[in-house]
Amino acid sequence: MRRLCVLLLSLPIWFASPAWSTTLKVCYHYGCQRQAAFQVSERDEISLAALFSSTHSDVEERIAVVQAVQQLYQVAATQFAPIAEDRGGNFRDGTAEGKMDCVDHSTNVQGFLDYFMAQGWLRFHQLMGRTWRAPWVLDLHYAAQLHDIVDGSDWIVDSWFKDFGAPPLMVPLAIWMEGYSP
Repeated sequence: MRRLCVLLLSLPIWFASPAWSTTLKVCYHYGCQRQAAFQVSERDEISLAALFSSTHSDVEERIAVVQAVQQLYQVAATQFAPIAEDRGGNFRDGTAEGKMDCVDHSTNVQGFLDYFMAQGWLRFHQLMGRTWRAPWVLDLHYAAQLHDIVDGSDWIVDSWFKDFGAPPLMVPLAIWMEGYSP
């Protein structure tokens, strides 16, 4: 009887509790000087999982990665609005609180890719970590890298070039290494 009373008393708390979520981080303010945590809700996770569940090839999976990275940035901005102030590149941000350089973007995207892999959503790609290029002496740039296990190609996922909210670019590594810029 006592167990039943405890159970009945805890039901309102259990039903009032928010749905479970996963905590991820975004860094910002150039060089990951600042960080903010955000929650990926059960609803967000179901939406993300749906993107990957319909992939049947490496090409489709890369499209899903682009959409999922974009979606996670949007989720993060709803909980930590300053990152929505970020502008493509490094010179249009001004004094924006949420400005991000390529170090911030590559770290964030790598964290998102790690999350996708941990969920078992990446079946056609391996994570290769962050990589960098310096095609010209003063043009150092970082991005996250994927390896296609189907055809052996390497890809860059780069969200730095465009204003916040735009989908990241998925570029072959060889082209990106030459100094690619849209």
